[in-house]
Amino acid sequence: MRKRSSRRLAGSIVIELALTLCAGAAEFRAATATVGGVRVLAVEDAKGRRAVYAQTEFHVTQSLADFVSAQVLREYGMDRAQVLLRWSGIGARPSRPEDLLTAIATAVGSMAEADVRYGHRSLSVTGAGGACLASLSPDGALGFEHCPEGEPVTGAIRAAFQMVEPAHALQQRDGPLPRTYPVQAMAFGKQVTILALSGEAAVPPGINPRGLIFAPFSNQESAAPQDARVRAAVQSVLARVR
Repeated sequence: MRKRSSRRLAGSIVIELALTLCAGAAEFRAATATVGGVRVLAVEDAKGRRAVYAQTEFHVTQSLADFVSAQVLREYGMDRAQVLLRWSGIGARPSRPEDLLTAIATAVGSMAEADVRYGHRSLSVTGAGGACLASLSPDGALGFEHCPEGEPVTGAIRAAFQMVEPAHALQQRDGPLPRTYPVQAMAFGKQVTILALSGEAAVPPGINPRGLIFAPFSNQESAAPQDARVRAAVQSVLARVR
Protein backbone atom coordinates (compact mmCIF):
# COMPACT_ATOMS: atom_id res chain seq x y z
CA MET A 1 0.00 0.00 0.00
CA ARG A 2 2.80 2.37 0.88
CA LYS A 3 4.42 1.77 -2.52
CA ARG A 4 1.20 2.50 -4.37
CA SER A 5 0.61 5.61 -2.30
CA SER A 6 4.10 6.83 -3.06
CA ARG A 7 3.50 6.33 -6.79
CA ARG A 8 0.23 8.24 -6.60
CA LEU A 9 1.95 11.05 -4.70
CA ALA A 10 4.79 11.21 -7.24
CA GLY A 11 2.27 11.27 -10.10
CA SER A 12 0.32 14.06 -8.43
CA ILE A 13 3.50 16.10 -7.98
CA VAL A 14 4.39 15.68 -11.68
CA ILE A 15 0.89 16.72 -12.79
CA GLU A 16 0.86 19.70 -10.44
CA LEU A 17 4.31 20.79 -11.65
CA ALA A 18 3.22 20.51 -15.29
CA LEU A 19 0.12 22.60 -14.62
CA THR A 20 2.21 25.18 -12.81
CA LEU A 21 4.64 25.44 -15.72
CA CYS A 22 1.78 25.78 -18.21
CA ALA A 23 0.11 28.46 -16.10
CA GLY A 24 3.33 30.42 -15.91
CA ALA A 25 4.03 30.28 -19.64
CA ALA A 26 3.69 33.61 -21.45
CA GLU A 27 0.74 33.94 -23.80
CA PHE A 28 2.72 36.02 -26.31
CA ARG A 29 6.14 37.13 -27.48
CA ALA A 30 6.61 40.40 -29.32
CA ALA A 31 9.10 42.96 -30.64
CA THR A 32 9.12 46.17 -32.64
CA ALA A 33 11.48 47.76 -35.14
CA THR A 34 11.87 51.07 -36.94
CA VAL A 35 13.79 51.43 -40.21
CA GLY A 36 13.53 54.70 -42.14
CA GLY A 37 9.83 55.41 -42.63
CA VAL A 38 8.73 51.93 -41.51
CA ARG A 39 7.44 50.75 -38.16
CA VAL A 40 6.84 47.06 -37.46
CA LEU A 41 5.19 45.15 -34.64
CA ALA A 42 5.66 41.37 -34.64
CA VAL A 43 3.68 39.17 -32.23
CA GLU A 44 3.82 35.41 -31.66
CA ASP A 45 1.39 33.32 -29.61
CA ALA A 46 2.23 30.36 -27.37
CA LYS A 47 1.84 27.93 -30.29
CA GLY A 48 4.26 29.83 -32.51
CA ARG A 49 1.63 31.44 -34.73
CA ARG A 50 2.88 34.89 -35.79
CA ALA A 51 1.39 38.17 -36.95
CA VAL A 52 3.31 41.10 -38.46
CA TYR A 53 1.81 44.59 -38.54
CA ALA A 54 3.86 47.02 -40.62
CA GLN A 55 3.15 50.73 -41.04
CA THR A 56 4.89 52.83 -43.68
CA GLU A 57 5.29 56.47 -44.60
CA PHE A 58 5.09 55.54 -48.28
CA HIS A 59 2.08 54.24 -50.18
CA VAL A 60 1.51 50.50 -50.16
CA THR A 61 0.71 49.25 -53.64
CA GLN A 62 -0.52 45.77 -54.46
CA SER A 63 2.75 44.94 -56.21
CA LEU A 64 4.73 46.08 -53.15
CA ALA A 65 2.50 44.04 -50.84
CA ASP A 66 2.82 40.96 -53.06
CA PHE A 67 6.62 41.26 -53.20
CA VAL A 68 7.12 41.75 -49.46
CA SER A 69 4.66 38.98 -48.58
CA ALA A 70 6.43 36.55 -50.91
CA GLN A 71 9.77 37.30 -49.25
CA VAL A 72 8.32 36.86 -45.76
CA LEU A 73 6.77 33.53 -46.80
CA ARG A 74 10.12 32.34 -48.12
CA GLU A 75 12.14 33.49 -45.10
CA TYR A 76 9.77 32.73 -42.22
CA GLY A 77 7.03 30.47 -43.58
CA MET A 78 4.37 33.08 -42.78
CA ASP A 79 1.44 33.09 -45.20
CA ARG A 80 -0.15 36.19 -46.71
CA ALA A 81 -2.80 36.48 -44.02
CA GLN A 82 -0.16 36.91 -41.31
CA VAL A 83 1.39 40.06 -42.82
CA LEU A 84 -0.55 43.33 -42.74
CA LEU A 85 1.02 46.27 -44.59
CA ARG A 86 -0.51 49.69 -43.91
CA TRP A 87 0.26 53.21 -45.10
CA SER A 88 0.13 55.60 -42.16
CA GLY A 89 -2.07 58.03 -44.07
CA ILE A 90 0.57 60.72 -43.79
CA GLY A 91 3.84 61.16 -45.63
CA ALA A 92 4.64 60.26 -49.20
CA ARG A 93 8.21 59.01 -49.15
CA PRO A 94 9.60 57.02 -52.05
CA SER A 95 8.79 53.32 -51.82
CA ARG A 96 11.48 51.31 -50.01
CA PRO A 97 10.59 47.62 -49.80
CA GLU A 98 14.08 46.92 -48.47
CA ASP A 99 13.25 48.99 -45.36
CA LEU A 100 10.09 46.94 -44.86
CA LEU A 101 11.97 43.66 -45.11
CA THR A 102 14.75 44.83 -42.79
CA ALA A 103 12.29 46.05 -40.16
CA ILE A 104 10.29 42.81 -40.35
CA ALA A 105 13.46 40.72 -40.02
CA THR A 106 14.61 42.78 -37.02
CA ALA A 107 11.28 42.47 -35.20
CA VAL A 108 10.73 38.77 -35.93
CA GLY A 109 14.29 38.00 -34.88
CA SER A 110 14.15 39.77 -31.51
CA MET A 111 10.83 38.75 -29.94
CA ALA A 112 10.65 38.29 -26.18
CA GLU A 113 7.88 37.63 -23.65
CA ALA A 114 5.17 40.27 -23.80
CA ASP A 115 1.70 41.09 -22.51
CA VAL A 116 -1.06 41.96 -24.97
CA ARG A 117 -4.03 43.96 -23.68
CA TYR A 118 -7.19 45.42 -25.15
CA GLY A 119 -9.07 48.40 -23.77
CA HIS A 120 -10.49 51.75 -24.87
CA ARG A 121 -10.79 50.20 -28.35
CA SER A 122 -6.98 50.00 -28.53
CA LEU A 123 -4.48 47.13 -28.50
CA SER A 124 -1.43 47.50 -26.27
CA VAL A 125 1.75 45.40 -26.16
CA THR A 126 4.10 45.71 -23.20
CA GLY A 127 7.42 44.05 -22.51
CA ALA A 128 9.55 43.37 -19.45
CA GLY A 129 8.63 45.49 -16.45
CA GLY A 130 5.53 46.79 -18.21
CA ALA A 131 7.50 48.93 -20.68
CA CYS A 132 5.35 50.01 -23.62
CA LEU A 133 6.37 48.33 -26.87
CA ALA A 134 3.53 49.34 -29.19
CA SER A 135 -0.14 50.19 -29.45
CA LEU A 136 -2.77 50.10 -32.15
CA SER A 137 -5.41 52.84 -32.03
CA PRO A 138 -9.04 52.28 -33.09
CA ASP A 139 -8.16 53.50 -36.62
CA GLY A 140 -5.20 51.14 -36.92
CA ALA A 141 -2.41 53.66 -36.31
CA LEU A 142 0.71 51.97 -34.91
CA GLY A 143 2.50 53.91 -32.19
CA PHE A 144 5.41 53.17 -29.90
CA GLU A 145 5.00 55.91 -27.30
CA HIS A 146 1.84 55.23 -25.28
CA CYS A 147 0.09 52.02 -24.24
CA PRO A 148 -3.47 52.49 -22.94
CA GLU A 149 -4.61 50.27 -20.08
CA GLY A 150 -6.74 47.28 -20.86
CA GLU A 151 -7.68 43.72 -20.03
CA PRO A 152 -5.23 40.87 -20.80
CA VAL A 153 -5.67 39.17 -24.14
CA THR A 154 -5.38 35.38 -24.07
CA GLY A 155 -5.57 32.74 -26.77
CA ALA A 156 -4.28 32.15 -30.27
CA ILE A 157 -3.47 34.45 -33.16
CA ARG A 158 -5.67 33.76 -36.17
CA ALA A 159 -5.55 35.44 -39.57
CA ALA A 160 -7.51 35.34 -42.82
CA PHE A 161 -7.00 37.00 -46.21
CA GLN A 162 -9.10 37.18 -49.35
CA MET A 163 -8.75 38.96 -52.69
CA VAL A 164 -12.06 40.21 -54.05
CA GLU A 165 -13.09 41.10 -57.58
CA PRO A 166 -16.16 43.38 -57.39
CA ALA A 167 -19.25 42.24 -59.21
CA HIS A 168 -19.25 45.07 -61.76
CA ALA A 169 -15.76 44.07 -62.94
CA LEU A 170 -17.23 41.01 -64.66
CA GLN A 171 -18.45 43.34 -67.42
CA GLN A 172 -14.94 44.51 -68.31
CA ARG A 173 -13.42 41.36 -69.83
CA ASP A 174 -12.53 43.10 -73.13
CA GLY A 175 -10.63 45.90 -71.41
CA PRO A 176 -7.87 45.97 -68.78
CA LEU A 177 -7.76 43.18 -66.23
CA PRO A 178 -10.31 43.86 -63.48
CA ARG A 179 -8.92 45.27 -60.26
CA THR A 180 -9.00 43.09 -57.18
CA TYR A 181 -9.10 44.25 -53.59
CA PRO A 182 -7.55 42.72 -50.44
CA VAL A 183 -9.67 42.00 -47.38
CA GLN A 184 -7.80 40.88 -44.26
CA ALA A 185 -8.52 40.08 -40.62
CA MET A 186 -6.22 39.32 -37.68
CA ALA A 187 -7.52 38.18 -34.30
CA PHE A 188 -5.70 38.07 -30.97
CA GLY A 189 -7.55 35.66 -28.73
CA LYS A 190 -11.29 36.26 -28.64
CA GLN A 191 -11.00 39.83 -27.43
CA VAL A 192 -9.82 41.86 -30.41
CA THR A 193 -9.82 41.64 -34.20
CA ILE A 194 -8.09 43.88 -36.75
CA LEU A 195 -10.02 44.38 -39.98
CA ALA A 196 -7.89 45.76 -42.84
CA LEU A 197 -9.27 47.19 -46.08
CA SER A 198 -7.53 48.98 -48.92
CA GLY A 199 -7.52 52.72 -49.57
CA GLU A 200 -9.67 55.28 -47.80
CA ALA A 201 -12.28 52.74 -46.76
CA ALA A 202 -15.01 52.65 -44.16
CA VAL A 203 -16.33 49.83 -42.03
CA PRO A 204 -19.03 48.11 -44.11
CA PRO A 205 -22.60 48.47 -42.81
CA GLY A 206 -23.77 45.72 -40.49
CA ILE A 207 -20.33 44.88 -39.05
CA ASN A 208 -20.33 44.69 -35.24
CA PRO A 209 -17.70 47.19 -34.02
CA ARG A 210 -17.23 45.47 -30.65
CA GLY A 211 -13.61 44.38 -30.20
CA LEU A 212 -12.78 45.69 -33.67
CA ILE A 213 -9.80 47.78 -34.76
CA PHE A 214 -10.33 49.05 -38.30
CA ALA A 215 -7.21 49.67 -40.45
CA PRO A 216 -7.85 51.44 -43.77
CA PHE A 217 -5.06 52.17 -46.30
CA SER A 218 -3.92 48.55 -45.96
CA ASN A 219 -2.31 46.31 -48.61
CA GLN A 220 -3.30 48.49 -51.57
CA GLU A 221 -3.90 52.15 -52.48
CA SER A 222 -7.36 51.98 -54.05
CA ALA A 223 -10.46 51.60 -51.90
CA ALA A 224 -12.80 48.74 -52.72
CA PRO A 225 -16.36 49.59 -53.75
CA GLN A 226 -19.04 48.95 -51.17
CA ASP A 227 -20.72 46.15 -53.07
CA ALA A 228 -22.12 42.76 -52.10
CA ARG A 229 -18.93 40.79 -52.85
CA VAL A 230 -16.73 43.01 -50.70
CA ARG A 231 -19.22 42.93 -47.83
CA ALA A 232 -19.43 39.14 -48.12
CA ALA A 233 -15.62 38.87 -48.07
CA VAL A 234 -15.45 41.03 -44.93
CA GLN A 235 -17.99 38.81 -43.19
CA SER A 236 -16.10 35.71 -44.36
CA VAL A 237 -12.66 36.70 -43.04
CA LEU A 238 -14.14 37.87 -39.74
CA ALA A 239 -15.99 34.58 -39.33
CA ARG A 240 -12.79 32.63 -40.00
CA VAL A 241 -10.82 34.33 -37.23
CA ARG A 242 -13.41 34.89 -34.53
